[in-house]
Amino acid sequence: MLNNKKVVGIICECNPFHKGHKRLINYAKSDDTIIIAVMSGNFVQRGEPAVYDKYKRTIELLKSGVDLVIELPVEYVLSSAKYFAMGAIGILNKLKFVDNIIFGAKITDYKLYDELSDFELDQNRSAKNKIIELSKLGYSYPKIMSKIYNQSLSPNDILALEYIKALKLSKSKIKPIIIERKNDLPTATYLRTKIKKKITCNDFSDILNYKLLLAKNNYINLNEIYSINNDLSNAINNENFSNLEFDKIANALNKKNRTLANIKRSLLNVILETDKNILKKSNFGLSPKYIRILGINKSMSSILKQIPIPFLTSFAPYSYKNILKNNPTSKIVKTNKNGEYLLSDSIKLNVLATDLYNLVAKNNLKEITSPIVVTK
Repeated sequence: MLNNKKVVGIICECNPFHKGHKRLINYAKSDDTIIIAVMSGNFVQRGEPAVYDKYKRTIELLKSGVDLVIELPVEYVLSSAKYFAMGAIGILNKLKFVDNIIFGAKITDYKLYDELSDFELDQNRSAKNKIIELSKLGYSYPKIMSKIYNQSLSPNDILALEYIKALKLSKSKIKPIIIERKNDLPTATYLRTKIKKKITCNDFSDILNYKLLLAKNNYINLNEIYSINNDLSNAINNENFSNLEFDKIANALNKKNRTLANIKRSLLNVILETDKNILKKSNFGLSPKYIRILGINKSMSSILKQIPIPFLTSFAPYSYKNILKNNPTSKIVKTNKNGEYLLSDSIKLNVLATDLYNLVAKNNLKEITSPIVVTK
């Protein structure tokens, strides 16, 4: 509860924003409800750049009834569904005033998700052993989940399962609400095909080729990059990907037990040179050190004073200065003796991801120095 109002969390990507998102918001919205969205930034979990930048998508959410939009750090976005969920749930937990999380899925039976999550989190490790066994046989994670549970699980069902697992792992007080994901509205996949001017993975081809060349010449150690295992590292180093498009490289590596989205996330992590240990520093998302606020409903601006964790309003020095002023012992931003900013690994990575997207998009947005404010 916050200001005597129930607080509902939504985890989303809005790639792009569509009527399904609006339906979810309308389901949760009332006069005595505050809605907080945790949204992927300029990259999304399918291993691609977002079709519209994070600011445009933030405005869509705020105009549609969301009160506060928080960016999910890129290290969780470019990760598996498990860590995507843990990163987002970790942020909602850290706020300490979120009552419910609402999400859509094809399967809405909470009892089923409860049983499945208990099986995977059990202490005798039977589920983990089964996952390892099926992985060696060449099954991808979504197919493994469907096979283990004898259920045809859609990507949204798997995310629902991961949200509930993350709630259990973190001993969260947040209660899940599952609504049926219907097929009566155009999907995000369909809508993306209708957008003529958009950024794609192939826009990052030159940068990827350069990074792979550095790796081949031992200037980058692929085994130190997050989400790159030995098999994928060897596959990359054993192939000649000189001057190929991003998608062609991803398709060439799309073998055995990894999905195409998994491969594309890994390649984006190569571009960003994401440290393989970065998730450990926040307990895999369950203990975030900061939050990045993208936008807020003006009538709810008092929320900011009640957030119990350091927050950034941009990835610009103006925002760092405020962190130091309000949290002099903060571990996420410090200065050296010359007054230069010493940033946490997560902030540095997210600054790079934002700059990279803006460079390719050829826009002049850079970093907005304060949250987007929408007056309804």
